[in-house]
Amino acid sequence: MVETPVRHETGDFEAKGAGRLVWQSWAPAGHPAAVLAVVHGYGEHGGRYGFLVDDMVPRGYAVATFDLRGHGRSPGRRGHIDRFADYLADARAFLAQVRRACPDTPVVLLGHSMGGLIAAALAEELDAGLAGNGDAALAEEHEAGLAGLVLSSPFLGMRLAVPALQVKVARLLSRVAPTLRMNNPLRAEQLSHDPAVVAAADADPLNHRQTTARWATEILSAQPAVIAAAGRLRLPLLLLYADDDPIADPRAAEELFARAASVDKAKRCYAGYYHEIFNEVGRAAVFEDLAAWLGVHVPAEHAAQ
Repeated sequence: MVETPVRHETGDFEAKGAGRLVWQSWAPAGHPAAVLAVVHGYGEHGGRYGFLVDDMVPRGYAVATFDLRGHGRSPGRRGHIDRFADYLADARAFLAQVRRACPDTPVVLLGHSMGGLIAAALAEELDAGLAGNGDAALAEEHEAGLAGLVLSSPFLGMRLAVPALQVKVARLLSRVAPTLRMNNPLRAEQLSHDPAVVAAADADPLNHRQTTARWATEILSAQPAVIAAAGRLRLPLLLLYADDDPIADPRAAEELFARAASVDKAKRCYAGYYHEIFNEVGRAAVFEDLAAWLGVHVPAEHAAQ
């Protein structure tokens, strides 16, 4: 793979109820084949996708990321949302920003972990013509601008060991003390077999492990709802997941895939990988699979010059 000059841009955009969220993009010289619009996972931020940038930009693709409310450099209480729809508002505003920054370029929505839950929910909403508030024009823009949906280790079900009593307590506290902090069992060692990735995740000051009662109940409610609504999905779909993921239940990802109405859908399961497949020791195989899928689904006329 040849060395490719990279154009790096940073900025912010307005999201309903969140203030201005931070975003950034990396692009090759010339016109990119497509933009990978990345929705990151819980407790992290958009700047953690360096391996994805390093591999995809030389192939002719732009990568755009942002920090959800309460994450990274964006404003908001860490690890808290009032309702799951707040994250959908963030992702919707991010897609609008990507389209403004990269007009006439196909956009592939890529969600990892909690970002996969958010991306799947948003795609279902838009494919159903709902667009949050029934905006048919936005739904049409979505159909014209999104070339596909990629889900990476989507957090559609929990594999982490969380006591049933803790879940019950969270549901109670969500009503009476929604911002109360809850115990979070997630550990960096569950993300990747790469010790450098684990050490960097622990040392990253923009990462957090804060969780509130309302956040927990909103996510737990969204997971089965997104799976149940998978019949709304029409976009070309690529599911990338790991069978040894200690965080997100791979069976939930497989159920959403089976229910998805997308005529064009494919999945790849990586044996022995942990949760962050883009940051795993064997990430090269993941990038090759992603690049092969993109090569089929990005129109030839948009190939990088």
